Amino acid sequence: MKVIKKGSGAKGWSKRYKCTGKGNGGGGCGAILLVEHLDLMTTCSHHYDGSSEYYTSFCCSECGVMTDIENYDGPEPTKTGPGGRG
Repeated sequence: MKVIKKGSGAKGWSKRYKCTGKGNGGGGCGAILLVEHLDLMTTCSHHYDGSSEYYTSFCCSECGVMTDIENYDGPEPTKTGPGGRG
């Protein structure tokens, strides 16, 4: 079989996201990344009133900065990141 036009290289679920550092103090490099399911992790922030908020996040492969994904609607992450549940 011959490949006529190469695909994205992703296996399974993937989506493009921009490295912004959102939710983690900013500082993202602006790279556009093809984030796959195995790149996702659950992260968390704890508040003084005892409540917690959970996020789906990824770590940029270019600069290492974490970005929280706003309104995430993909598969459940399989990894737990800093402060995450699990």
